[in-house]
Amino acid sequence: MTTFVTGSTGFLGRNLVHRLISDKKKVITFSRLPVLFPPYKTQHYCCDLSKRKTDSVDSKLFIKACEDHKPDVIFHLAGNPLSKLDENNPHDIIMDNIVSTQKVLHYAPKGCRIILASTAIVYGDWLYEEWENTPYYELDKTDPTSVYGMTKRAAESLVNIYTSMGRVRGASLRLCATVGPNLTHGVVKDFILKLYSSSAYLDVLGDEPGSKKPYCHIDDAIEAFILMGKSDAIGEFNVLPNNTITIKDVADAVMEGCDIYKPINWLGEGANWKGDNKIIHVSNEKLRSLGWSPKFPDSKDAIVDIVKRITQ
Repeated sequence: MTTFVTGSTGFLGRNLVHRLISDKKKVITFSRLPVLFPPYKTQHYCCDLSKRKTDSVDSKLFIKACEDHKPDVIFHLAGNPLSKLDENNPHDIIMDNIVSTQKVLHYAPKGCRIILASTAIVYGDWLYEEWENTPYYELDKTDPTSVYGMTKRAAESLVNIYTSMGRVRGASLRLCATVGPNLTHGVVKDFILKLYSSSAYLDVLGDEPGSKKPYCHIDDAIEAFILMGKSDAIGEFNVLPNNTITIKDVADAVMEGCDIYKPINWLGEGANWKGDNKIIHVSNEKLRSLGWSPKFPDSKDAIVDIVKRITQ
């Protein structure tokens, strides 16, 4: 069995490739930038799938790779994950997240299993106007509040369209805050850097207690991808703990993991970026029904474990 991983040099990609190699899978990796010293012994392609023209060198390279290797599974992780960049450059986000997905789906061998890395922010905020403690389920409507969220919802729709046409067998995994070693961005990495800085305070966006979201351990996220790669299930699946914690709880968990404690300096709601979802709460029952059993079902436990692994 041959497996492709796009976005293989990103946080999620590196962890997934490591697991696939440990499972003795034949892995072909793709990323936008060349890898001078690849961490794994895989055949690697420097390939930017966000290029608009279908006759670009990058597109031809991906087409040739599909013809040569005939992948059975493609984990499509490549994309732009930063919603706060919407105002600065929404055009790149659209190309990165929609165009690249369409190319993967279009050029993949017929019947190929496609797993898209998506996001839970596709739901938006509509539910929490009245029912803050009610989780989103996969069949609930989606109403994203950022260009990033919209691009991921569009990518999910493309997966569904190509699946319904019988071209591929696709599924989308909706993640949110995933924590693990080698974090590239996110509030947990930001807090760690600030705690080890010379500042006497921990600066935090928003008003106390801050936004309220679930945090998934990288090991549990990877298990979800492995499970879905083997499954024939289609559609969307939430990959997050059922519980949520506030930013204040996150700060406390990071301080516990680092064993460094500082008073919190709240910067106010004006410091948050537009389109950010203040509350994210989802149900993972659908994924659990397929056999997913997270080792860290509590968001705080996931954060403490990862921070200790990073800092100790």
